[in-house]
Amino acid sequence: MSVEEKETSIYTAFDEYVPYDPASPEKNLLRAVLLAAVSDLRKNGEARRQALNYFLSKEEDYIFSFNAICDFLNVDPKKILTVTGVLNNLSGAPTESPNTADNDQTIG
Repeated sequence: MSVEEKETSIYTAFDEYVPYDPASPEKNLLRAVLLAAVSDLRKNGEARRQALNYFLSKEEDYIFSFNAICDFLNVDPKKILTVTGVLNNLSGAPTESPNTADNDQTIG
């Protein structure tokens, strides 16, 4: 391997390098909390009621509150409420159960 090829491979390897995010495990946990709440919206009864209360809560001090998680993940809470249909539920419009195949978006 020539010197020029070695230098090129070093730059190529550097371009593909993604720095480690020390907050990655915490972000994964918070994403899982949001996904569990979205899953509960599809259910009936108490689970759905609790999920709606979770999404509509104005609590910001509790680390696992909806607004705190959105703030930590740098996600717009209104966008999540719109995608899940919670905002439609508030306006009185008919709501459909959120379908992940149609709303396949990455959180965070």
